[in-house]
Amino acid sequence: MSDRLDPSNVVDRLTERFGTQARLAEAAGCTQSTISERRKRRSLTHRQMRRILEKAPDMGVPVTPDDFFTDIVAEISTPSDAAA
Repeated sequence: MSDRLDPSNVVDRLTERFGTQARLAEAAGCTQSTISERRKRRSLTHRQMRRILEKAPDMGVPVTPDDFFTDIVAEISTPSDAAA
């Protein structure tokens, strides 16, 4: 896998926001190697997401539930062609 960040990958987006995988792992309550593995899967567990939402403000990082599901938020925000 490339070392470049992929904006469609939730782990990459959050890594960019936290600065490093190690800081994201700290917020998620896991190890950096777990975050690296989750990056390959392009997802986080619900437990990791919940912990990130709880810990991010204390770390000075703004995170909302929408940050985990940007593809769904985009679909909901964009009117579909069927509605026209």
